[in-house]
Parts: sequence; structure tokens; C-alpha cells
Amino acid sequence: MDRHDFMRACSAGGPRIAEALRELQRDYGRALLHEAMAALGELQAARDLLQDTLIKAWQRCAQYRGESELFPWLKSVLRHGAADQLRRRRPEEPLADEQGQVFAEVEAALQRHAAQPTAPDQLMSIAELERVYRACQARFQRDHPAAANVVRWIAEDDLEPAEIAVLLQRSPGATREYLSQCRKKARLYFHEWYLLASGSAPPREADSPRKAADESV
Repeated sequence: MDRHDFMRACSAGGPRIAEALRELQRDYGRALLHEAMAALGELQAARDLLQDTLIKAWQRCAQYRGESELFPWLKSVLRHGAADQLRRRRPEEPLADEQGQVFAEVEAALQRHAAQPTAPDQLMSIAELERVYRACQARFQRDHPAAANVVRWIAEDDLEPAEIAVLLQRSPGATREYLSQCRKKARLYFHEWYLLASGSAPPREADSPRKAADESV
């Protein structure tokens, strides 16, 4: 379904909008469920979030003017729902470091990872990087799901701070401070992957993401 068909269904209402919602689930359900799983990490919660997103799409269809394609709009609705759910979970403890630095090098490395080349002679090293990346991401998502989502939004989806501020319902200043905390946490959890990606020596046990995260609690 394209945005023009959806807008016509919204205008028609009744059975037509019900059919349109079924088409949305057919066309975008799998991709939206993947995004929900990445955000929440639990299959049932992800399924519930997908259904809630489709319900909100129906409730807000009169507000949709076709300024963007349907999938980005639906993804934005889903992200708002994910952020709301994570806000209701236990608050995350802030993470401080002695210098008070913002560790942007991890963010830059993650962005390079999203655009990495796939030449045949690089496939094995890319596969190993991907394996370590996913392991680090899983630990980060498990321990700090809200922060992990923010880092993923920046690194994989290129969201700007202003867009993240809207999703998190925070002021620009509070969002900047929170982004700093998220980056610091990411540096701990992606330490092993970052060393591999940058060609550095393997980390010592004391520097591993798991141990570093434990020591920060």
C-alpha cells in the first residue's frame, strides 16, 4: 500500500480503513516487528507494540497528510511507543567518568560499521566483526535498553538530536546530556568490538564490556 491509497482509505473510513490496516500489516508488519524487537528485546512485547502501532495509525489517520512515505511514518509512531514503554521501566542509573568526556568515537565507529564494504576478501573479517557487534549490542540492549535504542537511532538510522528529543519528550538541553550518558555507556559495551574495528590489540579481561559494565553499577 502506498501513502495515496492510505489517505483515500482514511477519507473513506469504515470497511476501507479496516482493509487498509490489514494491508499495512501485510506490507510492513515484518519490518516493524523487527524494529520493535530491536527496541524492546522481547517477542511478546514487540508483537504488542506492533499491534498498538497499527491501532495508533488508525486513530491518527486523519492527521496523516502524506508528507512522508508510509513506512517512515509508521516507524516513527512505533518509536514513540517504544520510548513510552521504556520510560515506564526502571530508570537507568547515570554513568560518570573521571574526565566527563563525551565518547563520540564509538558513535563514529558504529556509523562506519553500518556503511562498511563487502568485498569478497573482507567477508570473513566482516562476519567476525558482525558477530562481536551483535554480542555487544545484545548485552547493551539487555542492561540499558533505552540507551541502546538511542545509540542505534543515531548510528543506524542517522536521527538528529532534535528528532531524538521529540521521541524522548525531553528538552534540547536534557537530550544533549542524555546523549552524552548514552555514548559513555556504549563505549563500555562496545569496547571489544571497537578494538577489533580499529585494528587494536584484543582487550584485557579487565577491559571487557561485561566486566566494565559490572564495575560501573
